[in-house]
Amino acid sequence: MNSMGSPFPNLPARCAELSKPSIVQFMISCLLMIWLLAANIPQWARIISRRSAEGLSTLYILLGSLSGVCAVGNILVLPSTDEDIECCLQNSTFSCISGLLGMLQVISGIACFWVVLFLYVYYSEDEAEAEIHGRRQSVAGPETTFRKARSAWIVLLVVCCFAFTILIISAVIVRRFPWVAQTWADILGILVALLACVQWLPQVYTTWSLGHLGSLSLASLSLSAPYSWIFGISMMAREGPAGWSAWIVYLLVGLMQAFLISLGVAYHVKAWREPPPAPERPERPSNRLNLQFSGWNTSRQSMASSHIAPDEQRPLLGSRPSGSNHA
Repeated sequence: MNSMGSPFPNLPARCAELSKPSIVQFMISCLLMIWLLAANIPQWARIISRRSAEGLSTLYILLGSLSGVCAVGNILVLPSTDEDIECCLQNSTFSCISGLLGMLQVISGIACFWVVLFLYVYYSEDEAEAEIHGRRQSVAGPETTFRKARSAWIVLLVVCCFAFTILIISAVIVRRFPWVAQTWADILGILVALLACVQWLPQVYTTWSLGHLGSLSLASLSLSAPYSWIFGISMMAREGPAGWSAWIVYLLVGLMQAFLISLGVAYHVKAWREPPPAPERPERPSNRLNLQFSGWNTSRQSMASSHIAPDEQRPLLGSRPSGSNHA
């Protein structure tokens, strides 16, 4: 089995280790995956029920999606992942599944977030289309709704191009330069940590500025925060202080999620004690129905009347108007 030309010289020892999986660890990993799915369902349901992406930060969606791409690339490029997959050829089915649960956890978590990404894009456009054709009024107002729809497509394009680039680079490294696979995986791991740490900052800022959660689900946050803390603490116990770079991300994410939960609870209590008056929306001009998607970003209307957070008051990749002619 361990020939001189084998690309995995430690394969027999690794397979022997994986052939005796821990039932307790297997059950915990399965429960964490079920917990992760349960934490995302309320978020999906809230966006669908409101038929709006209002309240979700564009930068939060972008950074979270990019972080997910790096996380999947990291776990797939790791030489240890190839060893675990190779061991499936000689170990039992249960041992194989147990050995790949870590990879499946990462991929399932990213898949759940990508569902949020696609819902964000779909309902941003759907809300703008409904506003244009007069089917219903948008939650945040026409101007910000059109900007969000345009930004959503930019986010999707950027994420897809980034994912395709990472896929090509990873495939070339694995096929042609396997000796640098670990280095590439480490680079992707650092990117995951950086993006995950800053991912929640725009969402915290958006929620704070809005004064309500919008389409951000409080139930989802309440389930996600304990998951982040438990996962981070378990990694802390396993890796120790020397492995701080692996678990610090989850503790920081859990801290920001806990802050959002406190904001959401405070906003709910305030709304319960002091129900806000129904907002008065001016009637749409008739020429609003003739707006095209290409013109969503050309408005000169004051941002002060917008119901959207400051990080979503301008196009994602655009610049501020100079104050003179701006078509």
